[in-house]
Amino acid sequence: MFVLRRVNRTPVSSMLLAEAMERHSNMPPEDRGVFEAIAFELFRFLTEKGFEGSRHGDLAMAINFRLTALARLVQGDQVRGWTLPGDTEGLTYLHADVLKAAAKEPLVEDDKGQAAFDGPAFAQHVLSLAAARGRA
Repeated sequence: MFVLRRVNRTPVSSMLLAEAMERHSNMPPEDRGVFEAIAFELFRFLTEKGFEGSRHGDLAMAINFRLTALARLVQGDQVRGWTLPGDTEGLTYLHADVLKAAAKEPLVEDDKGQAAFDGPAFAQHVLSLAAARGRA
């Protein structure tokens, strides 16, 4: 899939991913699942951060794909032990290593044709980040 290759070639830092995720969580609950509202907010966020030009769109797409794939992992309990329930309905707190892995791990196409992380490879990546610091 051409789009996934483009997304995987677009670097996204874990800090930028975390800021975008926080921005998403601050959206009105009724807008959090609306693609147009998410895209508008992502573009506004990136513009405020100083991003512009053709890379602006690639970065917005990469962030959106990565956060969507991460949400599927969280909803599927594939990162259990690295999350805590949030204080608001629908919010989940993630360990920093989960975001680091989400920023670096390649996206693949799942059986439904959607961008996804390979669950076992993602979990291994998170564990390797934790092991590098001597804790899991």
